[in-house]
Amino acid sequence: MSSALAMPAQMRAVAITRFGQPGDAACHHIVTPQPAPGEILVRVAAVGVNPADWKALMGWLPFVGDTMPLVTGFDGAGTVVALGAGVDGVKLGDRVGFMSSIAMGRGGSFAEFALCLANHAVRLPDTISFAEAATVPVAGISAREALVSQGDLAAGETVFINGGAGGTGLWGVQIARAAGARIAATAGPANQSLLTAFGVECAIDYRSEDIAARLAQWAPGGVDVVLDTVGQGSLPDPTALLRKGGRYLAIETMLPEEALPDAARMAEYGVAALRVSASWDRLHLHLSALYQAMAEGRMRALPFTQLPAARAGEALERVRAGHVSGKLVLSLADESDWAAPSTPTKELTA
Repeated sequence: MSSALAMPAQMRAVAITRFGQPGDAACHHIVTPQPAPGEILVRVAAVGVNPADWKALMGWLPFVGDTMPLVTGFDGAGTVVALGAGVDGVKLGDRVGFMSSIAMGRGGSFAEFALCLANHAVRLPDTISFAEAATVPVAGISAREALVSQGDLAAGETVFINGGAGGTGLWGVQIARAAGARIAATAGPANQSLLTAFGVECAIDYRSEDIAARLAQWAPGGVDVVLDTVGQGSLPDPTALLRKGGRYLAIETMLPEEALPDAARMAEYGVAALRVSASWDRLHLHLSALYQAMAEGRMRALPFTQLPAARAGEALERVRAGHVSGKLVLSLADESDWAAPSTPTKELTA
């Protein structure tokens, strides 16, 4: 390593000792990792909790490896404390938001220290807190990759977001609004006002309303783009929602038995169907753009509930169960974050 601040030989991490129930994830003491060439080490302050985190602990993501204890976590925000050889553009002490090196089998971000590629970290504007920054990476990058890089969303187009109140959905709403598109989105009854507050023109309660009928009223002839953040057959016939020549953008769920739409019907109807995940190559571009938009007031951090690291298992199970509004964020910076609370921790919503 080229340079580093003083660090302990061991660190605390939220990890499992065997694949299975995400709720079994608990604090373990493991060796503090060292950055390889091109990597940096971050002292983690906050992490966003994503569906990919519990899927890693189920053993569904082979790229994370099988070395136990296994630390999950893709998103993170914190302070750079070590630089691998050849790193430039990032320096010790920088505040960064990042995506961890878990996809390289190098461990996740649910730990006191986490590795990431230097170009997968972005310096944070002073106006963005670590917790706010942690709401962005996987969800924001996936939404921007889908709508901007793959979907070519343009001003004046109509976009329907299935699952608008979740992390990827709410970033999708903000990205679509910034592009000048008109937006329809689904959410449960408790989150209808949230959709409206973020700029959704047609908010649909998927539990009580006919989605296809509402969209037909709002956009006769079909919408230009469907961004499906839910999958799992939640839209029985997405082709029927689109105009001819429209685009169906599905966020990759990584579920072993994902229910897929009828590809032949989409092709016959002239619909471009794309499956999208957080882009590795455009990660820095997307993350930089989102943090810049936040700093300039054009976008805002998602609503989040903050929990201590000691409640990571609970957070993972809540995300696994679905219907989380905005994001769950774990704090890992203080000693108290790792101590099992004697009373329920107050949940803070931004």
